[in-house]
Amino acid sequence: MNMTDLSLDAIDAMLLPDRPLMEDVVSLHHEVMVFDEIDSTNEEARRMLEKGDVADGTYLIANHQTAGKGRQGHSFYSPADTGLYVSMVRTDEDVLHPATLSKLTLAAAVATAEAIEEAVGVSPQIKWVNDLYYRDRKVCGILTESVGWLDDRPRAVIIGIGINCSTALFPEEIMDTAGALTTGDIDYIDRNRLAVALRGRLLYWTEHLADPLLLREYRNRSYLTGKEIMFERDHARYRGIVRDIDDTGKLLVELTSAIIPESKDQLVALDSGEVHLVEY
Repeated sequence: MNMTDLSLDAIDAMLLPDRPLMEDVVSLHHEVMVFDEIDSTNEEARRMLEKGDVADGTYLIANHQTAGKGRQGHSFYSPADTGLYVSMVRTDEDVLHPATLSKLTLAAAVATAEAIEEAVGVSPQIKWVNDLYYRDRKVCGILTESVGWLDDRPRAVIIGIGINCSTALFPEEIMDTAGALTTGDIDYIDRNRLAVALRGRLLYWTEHLADPLLLREYRNRSYLTGKEIMFERDHARYRGIVRDIDDTGKLLVELTSAIIPESKDQLVALDSGEVHLVEY
């Protein structure tokens, strides 16, 4: 498997005004940093925010994370040389507007899917709400964290994304679900190009949270629609068929079985929590 080394010089060259990778995003004033090894790009972004002002759009890229972060306190396996691990800081007041703040994770998922399509040439699907799947394996995780709430909005949001580009060996606890973009016919990935594409799409979609096209793109890439899932709600376990994603990003599930009999066949809207595919 051929994989490019991450290089700030290579990334800077792709960001020159006469060589924009993504023509609809040409703002080049945001700070970009590349780390060979770090504990967590999200944690580094948080430390930077704690020390003082951080430029909106600051973008951290790592080759290896020793303590990658996942949702609900989970870790994200981030070995060296086989993945791309990034964080972007958004501080712009329009991006952090309370009316659209909840759509940041959806925007990050669409942005990542588009970047992979552009730079790698494969089309992953989005498993609600923050994972990307390719060939029925998880190849990407997204963690969005708010920092320093002021009145009705945070001071900043950190969007962390981990992509398994060519990772082949996984810890035992995730080996049955994790995969890489090279699972199929891809034998070369330019991680620098992917990092630049992802930066461009993140900047674009986080500045277009109210655009109806965002939810349309998210729905079109849904991995779960039409599939049976299991989830927990109010300490009860339910099963149901995913029917759609509503205009606020909630997962619409038609219950097929439930501990509470009167809930059977009820359409419920999930706004958070873990969901699991039912396997037969």
